Amino acid sequence: MKEKHKITNYPSKNIQTETYIDGDTFITKHYYNAKDAYVRELISVKNGIKEVKHFSVKGVLSKLEYFVQEKRHGIETKYSIAKANNSVKSTKTYDDGKLHGESITYNENDEIIKQEVYALGKLVLKYLRKDGDSSVVNIEIVDKDSVANLPKTEYKKLQNNIENNPDLFIGHN
Repeated sequence: MKEKHKITNYPSKNIQTETYIDGDTFITKHYYNAKDAYVRELISVKNGIKEVKHFSVKGVLSKLEYFVQEKRHGIETKYSIAKANNSVKSTKTYDDGKLHGESITYNENDEIIKQEVYALGKLVLKYLRKDGDSSVVNIEIVDKDSVANLPKTEYKKLQNNIENNPDLFIGHN
């Protein structure tokens, strides 16, 4: 059941906000450009988690992000608008407003071109690849002091690579 709360028009008349409750979810829609009336942002809040979807002028999902207590939390996903098929351009993992986990960038062929790992907002690891090849050729530990703060899954992956693939690490003799 959808219960309308409020519709707000801004002085420019090019922006309109609609807020309502749909079941147990509080929803806010931001509309831009009164001529086309497209949804620019769709914000829903359920169980304390705010989900924000950003859309292009043509209605294509361009970014999806989550917040807990107004701080980024979880995976932020950016999409390639040119493809308009939910092709992922990048993902970043946040915890309590800070980068904490993998940050991955993809090329137009959906291959990983950049992969970094953060701990509490600090860059800790870089997975290096050759151009045109998605396989890892080197791993660089950027901040040795922050390795212990890595998310558990990333810490286990690092330990596994140190044990099974020591030649991947930059500076290995």
